[in-house]
Amino acid sequence: MKNLLFLLLIVVSCTTPKKDLSQQPIVFVGTYTQKLGHVDGKAFGIYTCRMDTQTGELTVVDSVGGIANPSFLTISPDKKYLYAVAENGGKPEEPFGSVVAYKITAGGKLLKINEMPSYGVAPCFVSTDQAGQNVYIANYVTGNVVSYHVKTDGGLSDSISTHQHKGDNEAWAHQIIQSPDGKYLLSCDKGADKIYVYNYDSTGKLLPLSNATITLQKGAGPRHLAFNPLKSNQFYVINEVDNTLSTVAFSDKSVIEENLPTLPYDFSGKSFTADVHVHPNGKFVYGSNRGHNSIVVFAANENTGKLAPIQHESTKGLFPRNFMITPDGGLLLVANQNSSNIVAFKIDEKTGKLTPTGANSCVFTPVCLKML
Repeated sequence: MKNLLFLLLIVVSCTTPKKDLSQQPIVFVGTYTQKLGHVDGKAFGIYTCRMDTQTGELTVVDSVGGIANPSFLTISPDKKYLYAVAENGGKPEEPFGSVVAYKITAGGKLLKINEMPSYGVAPCFVSTDQAGQNVYIANYVTGNVVSYHVKTDGGLSDSISTHQHKGDNEAWAHQIIQSPDGKYLLSCDKGADKIYVYNYDSTGKLLPLSNATITLQKGAGPRHLAFNPLKSNQFYVINEVDNTLSTVAFSDKSVIEENLPTLPYDFSGKSFTADVHVHPNGKFVYGSNRGHNSIVVFAANENTGKLAPIQHESTKGLFPRNFMITPDGGLLLVANQNSSNIVAFKIDEKTGKLTPTGANSCVFTPVCLKML
């Protein structure tokens, strides 16, 4: 049935190849494949697409199945491997989710290397360190983060270490990434309203710094963070529950510098933030709003990093999850989970504002976009 759905996707794709696709860059799309409590997953697995660099149109050229709910992906620094979480677990017959390692071959075809348990329920984020030596995941339901070492073939070792988040409320780990200076790992926890800080260790062992934990405003629900490329000691946290974006000065005594709403003041409906990214030039910050179905755009002061809202642009779809900005800063592509479409926008590099390119690509229940 899933194979049939994939073939149908190719037929009804919003894009029609007009030139040699082999010259176009590759974008991998992570998806939901199953019906869960929060989503009706309809996808086959991970999709390999070619992207038109002018419009952002995506054309599906391959897919890999055999993985349940590959909701988040990451690519190794050397571009040879892709790692995906399988967002599952919490059942007697399947206590954990998993993390899967793939080799990226010619044309973006993915060949599975191995799969390891997530040692938690509903893994929702995966990243590597800057050297590509270790892989880290965040388990949402069980609120723990886990690390693995990368073997010589790109596959994963068994778990090296795990750390359980704790807070006044139930812990819901949502992200773990390395700081730009390479010294730390930071993990957002939506339930605990905290960002946990770890010393980076090249062996992959998680070394929590209890005195460095950053506490957000009560009920914020920190989900993802992104560092300011112009100020390595400053990052932005998008908060899912209270729909705010926090600017944080990161140090031994981190300070929350400001909290700004991601929604228009006149919006009274239900909405939850999802993702945050900073433009490569450091002048603009973008966040996704699920419910309001928009991308919020902020201008960042080049000296202080402080933000000013400048735009709310419709994502032309429902429930926007993750999005990506192309490395040249020219395009933004957003995955609309519940309407199964990926929409592209041109970024004005002077103002930061978004303008739809007209590209509207069909991929079932898309969540995560990663460009090779």
